[in-house]
Amino acid sequence: MTTITENGTPSLENSGFHLTQMISLEVNRLLVDNANLRNSPFIHYAGSINGMGTDTIRARKYGLGGRDSFAAATAEDHDHSADSTAVSVGYADIGVARQYLIRSISDLATMAGYGPDALNPVMLAADMAASYENRFAVMSCTQAASLGTIKGSNAVDFTVDLLFNAIFGLETADSNRGADGPFCAVLHPKALTDLQDSLRNETSNAVSMMTATEAMLQAKGKGFVGNLMGVEIYRSSHVTQGAGAFNNFFLSPGCLAYADGVPQLLPNFTDAVNLGKVLVEMERAGSSAVTRIVGHAYLGFAILDDNRGLLAKCSIT
Repeated sequence: MTTITENGTPSLENSGFHLTQMISLEVNRLLVDNANLRNSPFIHYAGSINGMGTDTIRARKYGLGGRDSFAAATAEDHDHSADSTAVSVGYADIGVARQYLIRSISDLATMAGYGPDALNPVMLAADMAASYENRFAVMSCTQAASLGTIKGSNAVDFTVDLLFNAIFGLETADSNRGADGPFCAVLHPKALTDLQDSLRNETSNAVSMMTATEAMLQAKGKGFVGNLMGVEIYRSSHVTQGAGAFNNFFLSPGCLAYADGVPQLLPNFTDAVNLGKVLVEMERAGSSAVTRIVGHAYLGFAILDDNRGLLAKCSIT
């Protein structure tokens, strides 16, 4: 039926001659936060479980390199054979487990796709690598939340004072031996804005006059946002929260470790591909005309040395 307008002419939109909308060829993406420390010196790679005969890697630690000092002899000819000093040893077990992502798309959705950016099985498969980076960020922030040393609380904002307290905590760690630099901080976006606000209120002192302070006050994106007081600052929405506080964390190299595994392709199997650390395979459900894209990855984290990191908690409000 043709709709008649007030002036007596047919409405082409309602008669089928015009579309109510025209979609664009370009597809805009939603916001993503998959920045992580995987390729930085702040997370130690303990290795792959492929061919190891186990799903757990034990990272070993020992106290050499000058941890134990010489002692003065009682006398030149005194026998100190009973005074042997044991080497401090320890370990951290890193269990690797499966991580996955499954997406499904129907034949009709693929056929009716409009433009080069329309969803299809190949595009969904290629996107799996980015989702792995997101999962890496989530798991590293979750593991870091178990660090034992805590600065700040759920009753304070993230301020310059808290930043210094965290730095001092690392510099005096392990009975004042101090963690080895460099240091990094991973902050929730709310904590970063708190820090920027605190920096803005610093006046007539060394902090307010630093070039790094001016740079930190600039609008920030994702991932690495700058260096402040010798600390590399990273922003991540995956920082966990608990008991009314964000679990922002500081690391020095050797604090956090991860291990992984890469699923192996079967010989002559053409419906799968390795994308770095991810195995992606196509799974066809012919009876329902659906293609499933399945991504597999194997990953695990552990605290390697609790003395090399700490939490810097701040209020979530």
